[in-house]
Amino acid sequence: MKKTITAKTAKPKKKPASKGTKSTFVIQDFSMLQEERDFARWLSKDIAVLDYFAGKTEKVPRELWITLETLRIKKGKALYVGLLYALTHKYFPPKDARKNWDDIVQHKTKLSQQLKRDVSMKVAVLDYLETQNGKSKDLQLLPEDDLDNLMLFANRDGLTGLHNHRYFQERLRYEIVRSERYHHILTLLFVDLDRFKKYNDTYGHLKGDILIREIATFLKLSCRQSDVVARYGGDEFAIILPETNSQQALFVATRLNKTFQDYNFGYKLNMNTHLVSLSVGIASYPKDGFFAEELINTADTALYRAKRNGRNCICHGKRLVRTLARRIKKRT
Repeated sequence: MKKTITAKTAKPKKKPASKGTKSTFVIQDFSMLQEERDFARWLSKDIAVLDYFAGKTEKVPRELWITLETLRIKKGKALYVGLLYALTHKYFPPKDARKNWDDIVQHKTKLSQQLKRDVSMKVAVLDYLETQNGKSKDLQLLPEDDLDNLMLFANRDGLTGLHNHRYFQERLRYEIVRSERYHHILTLLFVDLDRFKKYNDTYGHLKGDILIREIATFLKLSCRQSDVVARYGGDEFAIILPETNSQQALFVATRLNKTFQDYNFGYKLNMNTHLVSLSVGIASYPKDGFFAEELINTADTALYRAKRNGRNCICHGKRLVRTLARRIKKRT
């Protein structure tokens, strides 16, 4: 008999990843991490739920067992990411979280037998990661509320309460990635006080600090909730306007400039003149730059052009943008 030969079907070749693939992963990782943090925050409110998933079910009412088992099935590996984050405030990838959790539960049992008392999951996870895993050096074993307050302190400017320079840099990069992923336009404003040094020299640094705080509040209240207002340094502020083109940003900057004058900020040098005013530089993604450094450089250059043009005015970074765009095209 003749043997029949079956032809093997060729596997379809994988399509090469598009240029936006990296950005997509960044967004997915960020949103996933935020989701697991919210889930872990819920878990950490009741230590009995953590014990339940460690096998100690007697502390949880029986009527909740079905609910928790449904949660176990629904969340899958993500459940163990949340459990570990609730205990350690450290993010473990889903592929590692389940194995680490099972190992910690076994370690808890061994510790309880050796010490002849019931060891809590918090003690077990710390001892396991210290003696078995060697990863306790970067754990954050503070309560969630304390961690939130600490992060708030780390991301806020001490004088004004606005976001600080470090947070602004991180958020600008994140917003650029998001804009690239969803094909949105993003605009950056640099806002600077004119003649602030003279104001300080005339009225003193204490009055200068009060003025900075007043203007910070004014900028925050004048922007949308989705906008990011930060103190860039000294008397200079930065405002990130997501999903806003340059024309819309120009309208925002014009309104800020006019309202600033109407509010009569600062002391009058004479009856008709204010000592301080606002100058604004504008740069938009992607036409004014593809990267955070380029947008900052463009907005900063536009701001100083506004000051050279007599202060109390607004400038775009268009001249610098064309140069940057040509340079990027040569690279690619």
